[in-house]
Amino acid sequence: MTDRAACVVGAQGGMGRAIVERLTRDGWPTIIGMDLGGPIAIDVADEQSVSAAFAAARPRAARLDLLVVAAGIVDQSPTAALSTARWNQVLVVNLTGTFLCCRAALDWLADGGRVVLISSLSARTGGGVTGVAYSVSKGGVETLAKALARELAPRRITVNCIAPGAIDTAMFASNTPQGQAAMIAATPLKRTGTPEEIAGIVAFLASDDAGFITGATIAANGGLRMD
Repeated sequence: MTDRAACVVGAQGGMGRAIVERLTRDGWPTIIGMDLGGPIAIDVADEQSVSAAFAAARPRAARLDLLVVAAGIVDQSPTAALSTARWNQVLVVNLTGTFLCCRAALDWLADGGRVVLISSLSARTGGGVTGVAYSVSKGGVETLAKALARELAPRRITVNCIAPGAIDTAMFASNTPQGQAAMIAATPLKRTGTPEEIAGIVAFLASDDAGFITGATIAANGGLRMD
């Protein structure tokens, strides 16, 4: 349809920027970006900020055909070194923030629309170079996707996750050089993935070809985990 509208939360991040660029190339006429620094400012950890951002976005499109939530933070702390405050911060950004964005978009999403959430390999492995809070938050994102997929199925809205492994972004670069090297060495394809490859999966999940896929998590980890 020529009037399709997409909203990408985390549009200025490594994956989010690539997703916006891919949707633009694919001809989406309306792409609404949200991030801490704009184009529409949003702090996903703040319920009022999320509400204000979606209220500001609504006039730009009569309906929303695709919501992508790619905002998040990483933490490498093991349990013994993890403060309660940091635990809460990671969960509120990665999990509660994702929930808030999905909830804010519910009555804006068109019947037959698509929701794509970004999880992580850590949700299935318990973390490699990442810590306990990050792994738990991303496991929650995958469960959220399943619950929403069931809830929104009567409206023909699909909800899916992408679970990246090592992707060439600033988030991956925040790991130690040793941690990065170890993860690449353990990856059968012996390289990091690219944000553009994640964007390609988003494009597929937004296409008619993915209309019968919902509640799924698509792994994009170079073979590091195969299940």
